[in-house]
Order: sequence, then C-alpha cells, then structure tokens
Amino acid sequence: MNWVTRLYQEFVAATRENKGAFLPLFGCFFLVLFSYSFIRPVCESLFLSSWGAAKMPHVWIISAAATAAVVWVYNKFVGVSRPSGLYAFSNAVAVAFFLVFYFYFSAKNRGFSLAAFIVKDIYVVILIEQLWTFCDASFSEKRAKTLYGFLAGGCSIGGIVASVMTAKLAPILGSNNLLFIGCGSLLLGVLLFNYANAKGSQVLHRAQPKDAAGIGIEENAKERDTEGGLEEKSEPTIWGGVDVVLKSRYLILICIMLMMSQFVTALIGLQFNQVLEVQVSELDLRTAYLANFYGMTNIVSLFLQFVVSAPMLHFLGLLVSLILVPALMGAGSLAFFFAPTMAILFGTRVANKSLTYSVFRSAKEILYIPLSYIEKYKGKAVIDMFIYRFAKGGIGAIIIGLGTIMTVTAIRINYMVIGLILLWILIVPVLIREYNKRESARSQG
Repeated sequence: MNWVTRLYQEFVAATRENKGAFLPLFGCFFLVLFSYSFIRPVCESLFLSSWGAAKMPHVWIISAAATAAVVWVYNKFVGVSRPSGLYAFSNAVAVAFFLVFYFYFSAKNRGFSLAAFIVKDIYVVILIEQLWTFCDASFSEKRAKTLYGFLAGGCSIGGIVASVMTAKLAPILGSNNLLFIGCGSLLLGVLLFNYANAKGSQVLHRAQPKDAAGIGIEENAKERDTEGGLEEKSEPTIWGGVDVVLKSRYLILICIMLMMSQFVTALIGLQFNQVLEVQVSELDLRTAYLANFYGMTNIVSLFLQFVVSAPMLHFLGLLVSLILVPALMGAGSLAFFFAPTMAILFGTRVANKSLTYSVFRSAKEILYIPLSYIEKYKGKAVIDMFIYRFAKGGIGAIIIGLGTIMTVTAIRINYMVIGLILLWILIVPVLIREYNKRESARSQG
C-alpha cells in the first residue's frame, strides 16, 4: 500500500501548492458536464426524431465549418481577454441560445433542432478547453499527473448526477423543460471559475515567464517571444492559431493522434445511433435511454479517473497509457465482428467514451504542459476545438461518399474502426519521443 500513501501525499501537496484553486476548478468541471448531461440527450433525441441517424455525417461536416468560425473568433479574444471574462462570455452565449431553443422546441422546428445539435457540441468543447488550458498554465507535469484524473472526475460526477435526474425527469417534465436546469448550471459555473481564477492567479503568474518590468505573460502575450522555435508573435491572421500549429512538428503529431481518436469515436457513435434509432423510436423514451447510457459512461469514467488514471500515469507512463486506450477500444470492436449485437455496441461505446474522458484526457493534457503560452492558448484551441470537429466532418464526408456506392452498415464501419485504431497506436511512440525532447529542453532552461 506504499504507492497509495505516496499518491495521497502528492495529492495533498498538489492541492495546497495551488492556493485553493483545485476545489473551485473541480466544481467548474462538475457543472459543465452537469449542464451538458441535461442538454445533450434533449438535443440528440430531438435531432434523431427530426432528421434521423442517416443525416449525422452531413451534420459533422456542418459542425466542422461552424467550429472553424467559432475558433477563429475565440482566438481573436484570447490575446486581449482575461480567462474569467472569456469564460463568462462563452457561458452567456450558450445560455442565450438554449433559452431561445426552448421556445422553438415544442414546435419541433427542424432547422433549430439541427442548430441545437451543433451548438451543444461546440459550447461544451469551448468551456472544457478553457478550463483545461487554465489548468495547463497553472500545474506542473508532476502535479498534473496527480490532479488531472480527479479534475476529470468532476466531469464524470456531474454527468452521473445529471444523467440519473434526466432519465427520471424527462418522461415526467418533458425533455424541453430540462434545458432550464442545464442553463442554470452554466451560470453557477461562471461564479466558481471567477473564484478559481482569483485563488489561482498567484500560481498562474508564477508559472508564466515575466518581462523586465515584471509583467506576467497573460498581460503581455502580444509582445513576448514564444518557446520551441516559434517566431515573435506578429499581427493576427485570418488563420487564427493554425499557423502556430503548422510551425511545430510536435503539435502536428498531437493533431494526427487526436484525429485518429476522433475518427474512431465518431464511427463507433454512428454504429450506436444507427441501431438506437431503430430500436427506440419514441422521443422521451430515447432521451431517457441516452441519459442512462451517458450515466453508465460517467460511472465507468469516474472509476477510471479516481482509481486508474493517476496510478497508470505515474507507474506506466505516458507511452503505455496512450497505447492502452486505443488497444482496449479495438478489443471491443473486434468482439463486434463475432457478436454483432446491441450489447456489444453499448459496451464498446461506453469503453470508447469513458477511456476518452479519463485516461486519454489526462494523458493528452500532460502533452500540452511543455508548450509555450501562445501554443497553449492559440495552438491548443485549434487542436482541441477545431481539429476534433474537422476530423468528424472529414469522416462524415467519407461516409457520405461510401453511401453513394454501398449501404454503410455497422459491420462495414467496424472495418474502418479497426484500421484507424492501428494507425492511432503507431503514431503514439513517435509523439512521445517529441514530448520527451520538449520536456527535456524545458527542464534545462
């Protein structure tokens, strides 16, 4: 039990070191997924009723374009806005949209159901990435290995609580009324983040290099040089943070790995929704079913985050952890070849989501720690917000193209999943070599 004592001591030291920012940040993660777990089943259930699962690849393409526009606007504000102000504005926009959506819900406006399906993915990505970017700027690699699993656990706990409530309340209150709970949670999260920002500001400024006048990098981001060979920041371009990514071999490798992971996630989700649309046709029952599914996903994620993630990252390291995640997903997809049932799909989808939310998320965020400020706040935004949606749009275009020449069945999708998982596994050792170079250079000066 020595390793348990060691992890506990490191956890206590890490939370004390960060001036009380851990608990409010934990609350922020909780509330984002708490709200999302109310909003997501409503939007997905209505979309399936209005458009059907066959239209999902088309929506992925639209979503990629919408996300590109949002990321471009986001990068315009990053350099001139404080984290607390940007976070508050992002929440306010999401709440305003979903309150308007409420008034159109009863009429089941097809256009608005499409918009809601896209917005619910964009808003949660933006909020979660802002929280993680704040954490990446505040915690060292050592502290991140200890705390990130628990912070991700806040997401799972929020999702579990909300999923149970959604499954119980949707048939009673109606799906549309659940939107009010989700919106209220987002507004409460703004207050918590302001508190976390205030408590953690000393740590954040200490973690950032300062200029000769002692001005922190957050206040002087437009003028300081970036690390890792990047040029001094010039005037903003229409590409936002894309140019930052393209100048870095390391960020490009992260992009490739995340694209593989998102390809796999999107395809497994399409398999799942194809079957769900047929087997559960009534709107409120489907909302309840999806809430139960996401509740199970969050329970498994919570176990992985609190029990598995920190020990795995500490004792197995990033390389093994990042390889095990796709390998376990691949095992579920292989099982589907031999037993193509809803139960196998359910388990594979749960494994896919729970591993992505836990071990993979914590490991991925550690990869960002050696980055410079500009790389973290602009390059990371492009990767984690746009590349995720771009990957979905790309695989959506492929599915649409294949659909013109053949029926895209769950079994045929499975062949694509296995191939992509193999590519995902192969890219990880190359990425870790680049990470070790970065971390070594950072530690030396």
